[in-house]
Amino acid sequence: MTDNQIFDLEQGLNKLSLDVAKEKTTIDKIIKVFEDSPVYSVKDLGGTVQEYKYFVYPFKGFSLVDYSLYYSLGKYLASFIDKDIEAIVTIESDGIPVASFVAAELGKPLIIAKSFHYNLPCVEFVQQTGYYNRPMYLSNVIEGKRIALVDCMVSTGGTMKAMIDAIKSLPGTEIKGVYCINNKNNYGDQQDEFEGHDYKYLFNTFISDENKVEVSLSRSLKEVFWQQIDERFFKLAKDCAQFSSFSKNGYQVGALIMSADNFEIVAWGFRRSNIHAEQDAIAMLKINCPDWQKREFALYTTLEPCVYRNGNGHTACADLINDIPQIRWVIIGDVDTADGKINGAGILKLHEKKHLRLMGDHKILRCEKEVIHFI
Repeated sequence: MTDNQIFDLEQGLNKLSLDVAKEKTTIDKIIKVFEDSPVYSVKDLGGTVQEYKYFVYPFKGFSLVDYSLYYSLGKYLASFIDKDIEAIVTIESDGIPVASFVAAELGKPLIIAKSFHYNLPCVEFVQQTGYYNRPMYLSNVIEGKRIALVDCMVSTGGTMKAMIDAIKSLPGTEIKGVYCINNKNNYGDQQDEFEGHDYKYLFNTFISDENKVEVSLSRSLKEVFWQQIDERFFKLAKDCAQFSSFSKNGYQVGALIMSADNFEIVAWGFRRSNIHAEQDAIAMLKINCPDWQKREFALYTTLEPCVYRNGNGHTACADLINDIPQIRWVIIGDVDTADGKINGAGILKLHEKKHLRLMGDHKILRCEKEVIHFI
């Protein structure tokens, strides 16, 4: 491996770390915007809740919000939605901004339920929120189509239920799922489905007794965030493998270790004769990070770690990884099917102490002894 090759590899590693850190910063900005939202309560306005507490949803166009945040919200929400849908459906007015970005991301038409019918064929329904209700009209152009419902939030669920009931009156129209920016938990529990339909959202929100907006990432957002990160870091682990020597079974193996607190790639390695890629990366970790015992990491490897060594004084890589509790996640490429002694045994051993993502099988194996996600 030449100095120029090392330089190019490290440049790629550093760029990815910065890009991912920027993405996390965007999520932090969105959370801060929610947390800074003013909170009010209203009484007896004809809604389903006698005294309804609400915060001013920050992406409705009443707040000076960085417009790039809308793009990120739309991108993440679109990642939940089946690509075979034929239209995005939302309701005026707060759902329109994010639904527009979702529709653009997917390249699909956007249909908006409105408070006027424009003398066109429509389904009429009553929007019933926690603090008001009003008649609405949904164009019947979606009849017989596969659609996804997108809105700003679910609170009492009245708006979304009314939309679903209206769509059910259109023969052959299939609702593929319900997707929202946030699920406000003051008036209902978190859930994985809504009226029998797949339901995903990005943030959990709750108005505290102190009238503060509490915000956390939903399980769905955590999963898609880390999936995208893992795919990008794993690609760089494969780049490391290009410099690897070949194993007896013809494998080239690369590995890298990422710091979960700032997404910095703190170590990388590849197979060098009797030095395995994971072993190489762990050795670099301990050199590069004097405080490694106080941090948390994810390890990426292109091949299932070994469970034995041939009497050469080295520890099996699965044991090396398990002996470092600071490595919380292990992302693995291929199962070592060529070695009958390994062939899944490395995965089983690691699963005793680690969360695993199997890139080849598109599976996540969670260890009950560890936290689910870093964020």
